[in-house]
Amino acid sequence: MAILSPIMSYIVDKEIGFPIPSEKEKINKALRRYRNILAQHPKRADAPEIMFGIADLLMGRGDPGDREEAMKLYDQILLRNPPEYLKARALIGKSELLIGSPEEFGNAISLCEKSRKILGADVSDFFAAKTYIVEAELRLARRDKGDWAHALELINAVVKEKEAHWYFRGRALLSKAEIILYRNPDDLSAALKLCDFSIKELKSRPDDYFASKGKIVKAEILVRRAKKSDFEKAEKLLTEILKLPFAYKDLIARAKLDLADIVNHPKADKLLQEVHEMEGLDPYLIEKASIIEQAIKEKTRPVNHTKEKKAAKKKK
Repeated sequence: MAILSPIMSYIVDKEIGFPIPSEKEKINKALRRYRNILAQHPKRADAPEIMFGIADLLMGRGDPGDREEAMKLYDQILLRNPPEYLKARALIGKSELLIGSPEEFGNAISLCEKSRKILGADVSDFFAAKTYIVEAELRLARRDKGDWAHALELINAVVKEKEAHWYFRGRALLSKAEIILYRNPDDLSAALKLCDFSIKELKSRPDDYFASKGKIVKAEILVRRAKKSDFEKAEKLLTEILKLPFAYKDLIARAKLDLADIVNHPKADKLLQEVHEMEGLDPYLIEKASIIEQAIKEKTRPVNHTKEKKAAKKKK
């Protein structure tokens, strides 16, 4: 489940019942109420507000089909010429849904910029902070020239703001740790520290996508550092991800590949095969699988002792 905006979080927290309902049950109850209101009065003045509330609840629930329905609602809101603040919130909601669509990265970044122009640069505001982090994550994924430098500026704006919302601070810290891991691997202690801070910020939401991603990034930092017991710690973190009751396909694939890189040959082959059987993976994960597969072949290739002896004689 994703984080609800403060507005809908407050409404959901008001839901009561006996025994105490789970958060998902509260969200479902609120969804039924808002959908009923909209069905009875589709042309009421605050219909776009209600539609945004439904989209927010759908994003928070995260059931199959919820993201697609949320996208339709954001589009409908924008067609109704809503107030500027609501337009900005719908724009940033829509851009976040496009993170998994590489062909839409340019459009999604543009939506972030339009939203922030309306909301302003105050990252203590939940939705304004969201524009910074979603754009940063889009740029990190797109990787065009200058994207990572621009992403770091956006991330630092949130990290440095003491009043920034804890959820987006957690995501910002994680993105910064990832940048260091891949762009400045000589500073792995700083990356590990940032990653631990991120995990701490997100600890109240163990089922969140970014809480899980934090464990994977930490494992990758430990493997790169390669100090005593680092591989054991990394394997434990990655195994935890694979045991989770919910599945984020890209994170599961990434965890399996990282694990295949550090475990023994038979288990590594099995993990690689499982990744090959997954459909719709990001190209970088497919490329990573090929690199790890080749490395495993090099490790397990039988030694040709005849060639070694001939080479030794030539050296003499």
